Amino acid sequence: MSHSTHRAVLPRRLRGADPDLEPLRRQSTSIINEVLASTNPEDAEAQDRLRWHVANNPGQPEKALLDHLLTVGVRQDESA
Repeated sequence: MSHSTHRAVLPRRLRGADPDLEPLRRQSTSIINEVLASTNPEDAEAQDRLRWHVANNPGQPEKALLDHLLTVGVRQDESA
């Protein structure tokens, strides 16, 4: 995967979305943006994977972040 330019992730409001999830979505979006803002070349692969999860979970940054963290956890378990 190649390193691409950082773009801020903005949560999209889904029709019928639970308003109670908004604080979680804002926090997840903040975490995602912080990870994607890193300029450390060692983070490029993780950033690409995170971008993939964000793209595959439109409007659900909390799900994208959870999926990403679960994937990272599995990869770390496999390399241990």
